[in-house]
Amino acid sequence: MEWNKALELSILSHRAHYLSFIAWALDVTLETIAEIGVNKGESSHIFRTHFPNAHLFLIDPWQPCSEYLISGTPISRKLKHYEKAYRNTLNLFQNDPHTTILRKTSLEATEHTPNNLDLVFIDANHTYTHVKENSLAWLPKVRPGGIVAGHDYDDTIPMFSGVKSAVDEIFKGKILIGKDRLWIYKKPNIAPYTL
Repeated sequence: MEWNKALELSILSHRAHYLSFIAWALDVTLETIAEIGVNKGESSHIFRTHFPNAHLFLIDPWQPCSEYLISGTPISRKLKHYEKAYRNTLNLFQNDPHTTILRKTSLEATEHTPNNLDLVFIDANHTYTHVKENSLAWLPKVRPGGIVAGHDYDDTIPMFSGVKSAVDEIFKGKILIGKDRLWIYKKPNIAPYTL
């Protein structure tokens, strides 16, 4: 395995390990996880390793949209790369009965996932508009006491500033900031809840 790939997998593993620590510290059992923004399924595979009994909902349209292409954070501009990433994800999870792959936009997928999810992890389009839209759409899908989290909470890197702005606006400082630019919000245990 080339060094850059090994380093990337190490970082992904560290991210999942940190999330599992946070879940333990916050006393949250992770049995249902929705990952918004899957790409090649590498983070998804790490989630599976750290949470072997959880049902994973892997959500990604695996195609570029015009807003994503001008966002400054696209994985690629070529459709063939998205198709290859989709096939890679299918190959990783083809024999996993506890994984549901949804080739849909984040908003479309809300209608195809159960309520009361334990964790929603958002790492898709990093623009302010999309991070806000995804956070607001998925927060009601998380059970009381569950977690909404995401990646790239960092305004020192211009292409990630939309993540921080949207998360700060929605969650009003009630988040934990972790290693590898993670942000984590624990939904209150009582309903109705307020941010």
